[in-house]
Amino acid sequence: MIEPHDLSKLFPPISEEDFGKLAADIKLNGLHQPIVRYQGKILDGNNRYRACSLVGTAPKFADFNGDDAAARNYIISANIHRRHLNPDQRREIIAALLRADPTKSNRQIAETAKVSHHTVGDVRNGMETRGQLAHFETTTDKAGRKQPKKKPSKPRSAKQIYHALQEQLIDALMEFSSADHAEEHAEETKTRLDETIASMRKEAA
Repeated sequence: MIEPHDLSKLFPPISEEDFGKLAADIKLNGLHQPIVRYQGKILDGNNRYRACSLVGTAPKFADFNGDDAAARNYIISANIHRRHLNPDQRREIIAALLRADPTKSNRQIAETAKVSHHTVGDVRNGMETRGQLAHFETTTDKAGRKQPKKKPSKPRSAKQIYHALQEQLIDALMEFSSADHAEEHAEETKTRLDETIASMRKEAA
């Protein structure tokens, strides 16, 4: 038996129902996506490996070539859209990326974790406040340039403020435990927006 790599534990196991469907599919159609190994352990594909063992299908392997940072980014990129993650699980992934390299900018972490940089900023601030993360005055952007973590604020137009709040609103919707709850609150927001626009038109008439 091949053990799971510690980096693969960033994501929780799939449900028993989903595992049963995966095992049935592999038994019927075989294994199409190879199991990825890193440092002699399974980096991506623990569920596929277990399913192959259960149904008696020979597993196929591929080896990951890269360092720990690249392996961490790979496992997140490969799984972030496969799984239905609750808000706490998403934040734990962000926290793991921040612990791995706190000098990376919020936007870089957000790009890897497929979340908004505002969400990364909230997680970072919380970890710094609790002493779980070192405080840095600067972070490093994608081009390798040092940037102040908090840039001097500039006067913003109504359009810029609206777009910033819109992005935060989308982040907040993603925190709900189900799409139904998110849709319910989104409908409330749309109603208030419609009422505001109607009021503005009435005043302008």
